[in-house]
Amino acid sequence: MTYSLSVKGVRADSAQQPQTLTLSDDNARAASQQLAMRLGTQFLCKGPDGAERYYQIDAERSIPGYAPILLPVGSS
Repeated sequence: MTYSLSVKGVRADSAQQPQTLTLSDDNARAASQQLAMRLGTQFLCKGPDGAERYYQIDAERSIPGYAPILLPVGSS
């Protein structure tokens, strides 16, 4: 997985202390974000500690091209 574009997203359940995640290059562009929102696609993001985990974009609270709100998939 590559993260060269450095597009950031915010984890939805960390409102008090926003946890910034890096989207993979495959999902970083606005058109890819829009498609992922529409389809509910799960994709890998890299956390601040470098660990990768699956997330979905929260379609109700996100705007393609801006820092999307990301929902963790599975238990946290």
